[in-house]
Amino acid sequence: MTSKTADPTFQMTDTANQKILKTDSGEKRVGDVAGGMELLELDFLLSIVEETKGDDKNDVTMRRLTFDELLRREKQDRIDSNALAVYAVNKYDLYGKNIQCEAMKELTKRTVQSGKSSS
Repeated sequence: MTSKTADPTFQMTDTANQKILKTDSGEKRVGDVAGGMELLELDFLLSIVEETKGDDKNDVTMRRLTFDELLRREKQDRIDSNALAVYAVNKYDLYGKNIQCEAMKELTKRTVQSGKSSS
């Protein structure tokens, strides 16, 4: 005889970015685990890019690589405007022209959009 536990155990089967979860009682549930992981990953990348304090070589390198990754994923629209301003001004020439230009482009888009919505 099997004993019932308070917490059900799950068997996971991966099928195209979805997980089919089976409880002890055989009940099936489908959950999109990949979508949740993608959101956590994006949140992590944004936290790195938006923490603009510190000019340590490793910090700057990590922010540059992360900014490039957000550009590759076309998620620069998710970066906070205050952080984008730091990259656009590039006061200490830490981030390079590509990042500076992309930050300016994104800030320009936001300015144009806010101007249209207030008209």
